[in-house]
Amino acid sequence: MTESNKDLKQVERPEDSGDSMDVPNTSVDLEGATALRASASNTDDKAIRRTRTVATIILILLILLILAACVMMYTMLRPGGLEMGSRHAGITWIRSIYGHGDTPDALINPSSVAFAPDGQSLWVTDSARFRMIQYDINGRLIEIVNADWRENEMIMPTRVAISPQGWFYVAEQTYNRVQIFDDNFVHQTTIHIEKPTAVAANDDMLLIGSRRGFAAFTYSGEPIGMHAADAEDEISRFDYVHAVALNEDNYSFVLDSFGNRFVKYDTAGVPVYEVRLGHPGNEGIRGGMEADTAELEADFPANLQLPQGLTLDGNGRLYIIDMFDFSVAVFNESDGSFIKKVGAQGVTDGRFHNPNCIDYNPHMDMFVSAEALLGRVQLFVIDGSSGDPLAQLGRQLSDLLRACCWPLIIILIIIAAYLISRYLSRRRREKELTAALVEPGDTSEGAADAVDTDSTKEQQT
Repeated sequence: MTESNKDLKQVERPEDSGDSMDVPNTSVDLEGATALRASASNTDDKAIRRTRTVATIILILLILLILAACVMMYTMLRPGGLEMGSRHAGITWIRSIYGHGDTPDALINPSSVAFAPDGQSLWVTDSARFRMIQYDINGRLIEIVNADWRENEMIMPTRVAISPQGWFYVAEQTYNRVQIFDDNFVHQTTIHIEKPTAVAANDDMLLIGSRRGFAAFTYSGEPIGMHAADAEDEISRFDYVHAVALNEDNYSFVLDSFGNRFVKYDTAGVPVYEVRLGHPGNEGIRGGMEADTAELEADFPANLQLPQGLTLDGNGRLYIIDMFDFSVAVFNESDGSFIKKVGAQGVTDGRFHNPNCIDYNPHMDMFVSAEALLGRVQLFVIDGSSGDPLAQLGRQLSDLLRACCWPLIIILIIIAAYLISRYLSRRRREKELTAALVEPGDTSEGAADAVDTDSTKEQQT
């Protein structure tokens, strides 16, 4: 090698060395910073995952605890079937209403009861205290209407019926009249009739039962016709009509209590059939005391004693409650054939003690009865009463929501808070990861591109 070449190389090396010092080593710096950020990010991720796992476990345990509380509350409030030894009495008791407080004035003496049109409440005629009381189907007090002739024309309500459009028909047996109120409980008119013992109404007709027969009116109180006791017509020989009912075709069902029978009439007032329920209670002081039980059951399958209430369900059946037989007899509405008899005597909840009224709620598929001697209203279910599965589901959900409403709301709030926190945490992590790719101190939009460009240049060099 010549000296000129050595001198050239000596000249070139400082230039090369100078050039290399002017070019920053961005690759080493970026790799180190990225490694540090990745290490910090991994540490943070582990801490976040650990915290998230603990929070998830706590959340699951809390939800399980609340669900356990729901199950316990529902078990305590769930309707129970009435057991008679090893035989089921056919009644599923829901709840009983004795009043709305612990003072004597808050107790009730129900002479009749009827469901409101929406199925969410019921009305009780408390004759002993001269008032009408509305409760919801859970037994909570809604409203009290005191009888006051100066305000609402009532003095002593004994029976009540409510039409689908919400009109009230209140019988006052002591004063021989029936009061008609609209859906706002504004008095419309008064019907004067001897000893009104029963009322039933739909949006077309009003039926009023009395001692010796029954009469039909329009829903506003205009007379249509009547059936009175006739000595020559045995089927019209009524002896205290304690219950009447109307079906959707305006056919009438009339319960003759002391005659121990019921009769179905068509829209023209012609009898369709008559069903004998048991030995008549008006055949002398001894009545059927000497009658053979086997013969009575053969002649009268229902074998009732003193029927007091009658109602129709949503499945083509007719129900009659008996004051002295402490039972509910079920019949086919179309032909009057006997189906079954359910219930048992007793003063405990779920049993009957001198029941005097019955009504059916098609919206919730449940029955209600009144027992004046015990001061009690009972809600219960009889199998096969509804052809609408939604009505049964509504009743079951009503009990479930009643027991678990607040716990379920708490669970939903916890889940919502957890999901929101997860969403916010994810957004925060995305921002941190984006910032980790940007060179420290550089927040411009092209910083990430600049990092990639510098790295490429260094590799080329």
